[in-house]
Amino acid sequence: MVSTAEHELVLNDGEQKISEIQFSISRNQLLVRLIKNKIFSFLTLGIYRFWAKTHVRRILWDGVTIRNDRLEYLGRAKELFIGFLIAMIILMPIMLAAGLITDLLAVAGPDPLVIGQIMNFVFLYFFWQFARYRLWRYRLSRTSWRGIRFFLTGSGFKYALFVLLWTVATIVSLGWAYPWLQAFRLNYQLNNTQFGDTWFTYQGTAKGLFQIYWPAILVTQAVLGISGYYLYSVEALALSNEATPVLNDDIFSSDPYAGWILGIGGLVVFLTLSVLAFAVRVWEFRYLIEKTSFATARFSSSLTIRSILSIFLLLLGLAFVGYFGFAVVIYYLLTLASDAGVFILMIGFFIAYIAYDIVKMLFLIVPLVEAVSKSIKITNIDAFEHAAASARKSPKYGEGFADALDVGAF
Repeated sequence: MVSTAEHELVLNDGEQKISEIQFSISRNQLLVRLIKNKIFSFLTLGIYRFWAKTHVRRILWDGVTIRNDRLEYLGRAKELFIGFLIAMIILMPIMLAAGLITDLLAVAGPDPLVIGQIMNFVFLYFFWQFARYRLWRYRLSRTSWRGIRFFLTGSGFKYALFVLLWTVATIVSLGWAYPWLQAFRLNYQLNNTQFGDTWFTYQGTAKGLFQIYWPAILVTQAVLGISGYYLYSVEALALSNEATPVLNDDIFSSDPYAGWILGIGGLVVFLTLSVLAFAVRVWEFRYLIEKTSFATARFSSSLTIRSILSIFLLLLGLAFVGYFGFAVVIYYLLTLASDAGVFILMIGFFIAYIAYDIVKMLFLIVPLVEAVSKSIKITNIDAFEHAAASARKSPKYGEGFADALDVGAF
């Protein structure tokens, strides 16, 4: 357990204090809960996952301490379950209709099919963003500190629509409109966030974000451009019957080294873009924290790229060892060609099913929350003392569309 003692630094003027956010949980308690969650979810065919999410959130929320007072998660599993059922009732007919339209377009030919697939993507992307906003609204409304809740106002429909439009602009501009997309997201979400009866204020601009993102956009274009040119020059891609790009199998039969080149090249591209993505996210996070205020309270962050990158590399190493070891075990079990081998293989898949989310939570989510929490400092936190409880109504049900579309890590 990490100490949760109050951390405050007095400035030279003796008037303001810098308060630090602390994060402390029992990893043993979380591990036991995660194992129970996976087993009960398996036995109930996934229905228990709403209760599983609620238990994990209570542990994580309770681990965040500000001035010796912990955050409290007030959500209930019943709310998540009912919200999911309502969302499925709405989404299922829409999904069936979209699938029927796609099948009809497939009969008409490859060009109409491509148009239908683009329409499906646009539809799902819109609902994905709508679900994200609803998810944030619910979680904030179920989060309290010293008995006062957070809230998120605004329209989920408006948020999703403008994100969709800015995403189209980003694609058309080959990524150069992305800072404006992020600027809208941050402005709309943070300026609609309140604690009690007082609003947060975000004063960041697209210009400020552009200064952060332009090197990453330039490098990404160069990497993807070179990769795309290589794949095109060796004819490594082909179109399937569903008009989607797939690897051309002929290249592997004609060139024995093609698989190695594509594999190593893909790994280099993945690692390059991943490190770049982590770097700009850290810079963006520090920027949005510094541009956000709450009445007279100000925020800052000392989050470093190294701290986030070390978490990513550790998780990547664990994933590589786990997948490699699992592949070796499967290979030897398949060579046995016996009932015992099949039984052991089934047990192995069940263990992998349990281990995946546990490893992700313990070695990614928890370290990220811990690193982010410890990096944030609040100047003049007394401003939060003046916030009064708001009479605003909270969402009645949970993250229905988010659960239906599997949005959110926990």
